[in-house]
Amino acid sequence: MIRKLGNRIAPVANFGLPLAVLALASTGAHAFTAPATGDLGYDIYDIVVNKGVKGPLGFVGGVAAFLFGVSRLFSNVMVGIPTIVAAVCLIKSDTILQTFGMVI
Repeated sequence: MIRKLGNRIAPVANFGLPLAVLALASTGAHAFTAPATGDLGYDIYDIVVNKGVKGPLGFVGGVAAFLFGVSRLFSNVMVGIPTIVAAVCLIKSDTILQTFGMVI
């Protein structure tokens, strides 16, 4: 009886104890703020985020991925569902980031 209990406690101690220590030692989360006009990384941010992901290129890519996922949904569900989820995340990426507390 004690031997069986010891076998169950060992994985919890090996994984749960370090996880609990890290959780107690962690600090607060830091939000991401978009760089202002004239900052060092503003040009790269503007091209990648504003004109790419949030712009027409990101929308077309999201719709294309969504249509690909729907076409694969009936033949291979394991490919179709993650593709549809990723497409929706790409289309609504700015809203998702704001939900997590990141200001864009």
